[in-house]
Amino acid sequence: MRARTAGLALLGLGLLLPVHLAAQAAGQWQCTPGADGMWVCSGDGAAPSAPAVSVESPGAATGGPANEPADTAGVSPAAASVPLPAETTGQTPPAPTVGAPEPPAVETPATEPAKEQMPAAASTPAPAETTGRTPPVPPAVEAPATEQAVKQTPAAPVAQAPVPTHGAEDRSAPTGTWALCPPAPQYETEEPVGPEGTIDLRADNATASGDGSVYTLSGNAVVRQGQQRLAADTIVYRQDADAIEAEGNLHLSSPEIIVEGASGLLHPDTEQGSLQEITYVLPGQHGRGSASSVTLEGHKRQQLEQVSYTTCAPGNDDWKMYARQLDLDHATGVGTAHGAKLRLKGIPVLYSPWLSFPIDDRRKSGFLIPRYGQSDSTGTDITIPWYWNIAPNRDAILRPRYMSERGVMLGGEFRYLNNHSRGVIEGEYLPSDNKFDNKARSLTSIVHTGNPYPRLDTRIRASNASDDYIFEDFGTTLVQSSRTNLQRTAAADYHGNWWDLGVMVRDFQTLDPGTTTPQKPYKQLPSVNFDAAPDTRLFGFKLSAEAELDYFKAGSDLVEGRRMDLLPQISYPITRAAWYVEPAFGLRQTSYDLNAVAAEENATPDRTTPIASLDAGTFFDRNGHWGDTAYIQTLEPHLFYLYVPYRNQDDLPLFDTGDYDFNYWTLFRENRFTGPDRMGDANQVALALTSRILDPASGRQWLHTSLGQLIYFRNRDVTLPGQPVETAGSSDLIGELGMGLANNWSAGAEIQWDTHDSNIDRNDYRIQYRTGPRQLVNLSYRYRRNNFKQLDFSFLWPLSPSWHTVGRWYYSLESSQLIEAIAGIGYESCCWSAQLVGHSYIKSSAEDRVDEIFLQVVLKGLGKLGTQIDDVLERGILDY
Repeated sequence: MRARTAGLALLGLGLLLPVHLAAQAAGQWQCTPGADGMWVCSGDGAAPSAPAVSVESPGAATGGPANEPADTAGVSPAAASVPLPAETTGQTPPAPTVGAPEPPAVETPATEPAKEQMPAAASTPAPAETTGRTPPVPPAVEAPATEQAVKQTPAAPVAQAPVPTHGAEDRSAPTGTWALCPPAPQYETEEPVGPEGTIDLRADNATASGDGSVYTLSGNAVVRQGQQRLAADTIVYRQDADAIEAEGNLHLSSPEIIVEGASGLLHPDTEQGSLQEITYVLPGQHGRGSASSVTLEGHKRQQLEQVSYTTCAPGNDDWKMYARQLDLDHATGVGTAHGAKLRLKGIPVLYSPWLSFPIDDRRKSGFLIPRYGQSDSTGTDITIPWYWNIAPNRDAILRPRYMSERGVMLGGEFRYLNNHSRGVIEGEYLPSDNKFDNKARSLTSIVHTGNPYPRLDTRIRASNASDDYIFEDFGTTLVQSSRTNLQRTAAADYHGNWWDLGVMVRDFQTLDPGTTTPQKPYKQLPSVNFDAAPDTRLFGFKLSAEAELDYFKAGSDLVEGRRMDLLPQISYPITRAAWYVEPAFGLRQTSYDLNAVAAEENATPDRTTPIASLDAGTFFDRNGHWGDTAYIQTLEPHLFYLYVPYRNQDDLPLFDTGDYDFNYWTLFRENRFTGPDRMGDANQVALALTSRILDPASGRQWLHTSLGQLIYFRNRDVTLPGQPVETAGSSDLIGELGMGLANNWSAGAEIQWDTHDSNIDRNDYRIQYRTGPRQLVNLSYRYRRNNFKQLDFSFLWPLSPSWHTVGRWYYSLESSQLIEAIAGIGYESCCWSAQLVGHSYIKSSAEDRVDEIFLQVVLKGLGKLGTQIDDVLERGILDY
């Protein structure tokens, strides 16, 4: 439910450890060679997950005691394998039983990899495939020299095998967050050694004890199991003591982590051990760091001393986290840092003697990154959030907020997630506002969605503010400061196979002090809605029905009461490949039962209105070429005829009905009003034409344009109070245009042309250049006759790979006033970024201007410091 607290993922070293270099099970094992050259072992214990350990060395003694190194001059590499329990018990596996075939002894490499397989002695089991690796054999404590057999030459000496190093580079360049970083070191995948769990021991020189329980590897010593690889100058494997000792240039790697150190001691069976003087790299997190020592206390616990962590590239420590001691407890998913401190450019900025943080997906209570800001309205603004992990399905955040100009506000949110519901409850409370006559101020809200039963959905959305100016004083964007009505809604919907039933109650809190009581929206207590549209058709006819029952409450002397609205419809759609026709007929019945009406007025008015329509369209297309570029052009005429007879509706109240904003899609609506309190009379036809130009290969739309107009065959006598009868013979001409000018350019326009007085009533023009998330320019012009004329310019533009600038200029040409302005500059490096943004806007209810400055620093892989400014930029800059 909650992303875990910021970044004291101070060492995903839990990914490193334990190092699983062990095999399984106990019992006495008997070993025989298999058909593929690997030794197959069986015994009285459970089947091992890693049946063998293979050893390769060019210097193993073959004629004398196995624990005595031989003169390596001219001696071929020896190979041996031993069955090893996956969880070593200290018991030495026995030598092959009497009667087992003699193991192959020694293989002889040429100085260069041989290209042809050499014949093997008759006593040598031939490998199933030519792999360049000697089939592993049990360490037959002493191997008589007379029984040595010449075998396949290795494909390459061990020393030339690919070795994952700290500097190994990813084959692909970093992208996204790490685009400015050098490639992170990557683990180089090697072919599996043998069956799953096999432990592979390799070195230039190897000696074994007389009982085969101790192996000493030196010179390019490597231990491998699965995708884990341990290399060092010297490795001693003590099977009887369950210990792997590594000395000098220790290198431990896996897909999750790469570690280099001075020395290490590992106990695979108990998963204990220690590593000394290590540096590490986490390729997945792009992190790196160091520790003076790592102590392993089983698979679930590790302790690190003198730890550091950063996501900066090697040689650059712009930020670095340190801890005197770090304890990782994987059983509880908690890490504990002692003496933790954060340095920026070498300067200490944060210190904590004790710090606890999550190391996996489990959430944990604790402080989050503080936020800082500065504005004229609040002064210095500091928020220190604290996260409370209440339960796996519930959490909360407390946000104490200090504002130097206003006081201390306590805010918070509570979230819950149950089997059939989820929601968020938020609130803010300021006991005394220094700039608001020392009055208490508050804002609360709840958002809830549920599914208590199949097909039943519930939802609650409600807010309450203590006063009309709460958003103006504490909001951070023009959108927030322009809220005038807070909605409170509770609803339940049941979905049938072809019908829906919904019940809702709704109320509003109006925050605009200039709004009079008659202008405030009605409460709906309740509203019941029913929609039905059967999938099956009766003789080709399509049936549907809509019904709504509302009770409107005004809370004053205004008219209020019940309204019932019914609209059954029948249509007969005919659809073909290139055209369609759909005649339809409906009957709208609206009735009222009103309170608080004048004595001479009807308390139970009603209206019955038939609705007839014909919707038809066709499609034409043709192929064309611009030079060598092919395209498809379409022509799509659209006709919509509507007939609604006049009904006098002056005695009907207006509960929730108004005018639509005239646009292209209102040409095809059955009612020109937004609600059922008015049903517009009509005898009209909408004529529209759309054309598109498409790429035939990709289907991409290069251009689309639409033009439409309503032709009226009579006056529109039904109007809202105070509006005149409409007598024009046609509507304004409305057009839309959209273009993909090039790969990175797009443009659009919408024009409303008054054909009667040859004036533009409305036009919107916009053009955008965008080459990615960091290169964006928007320019738009908006005009409404006798209302406003505005110019809006915004951009996000790189100055260099590291620097970028951002801005918005939103200006009223009508009043010569700047409505909103944003100006900022940002810097980004491999491991951190920062943005400084200034924001200025006009409050909605006054001429007062709010000026704010935001600073946000992001330490990649750790968290954000400063004020969250993303919301400001996302709302202010299109497609930011």
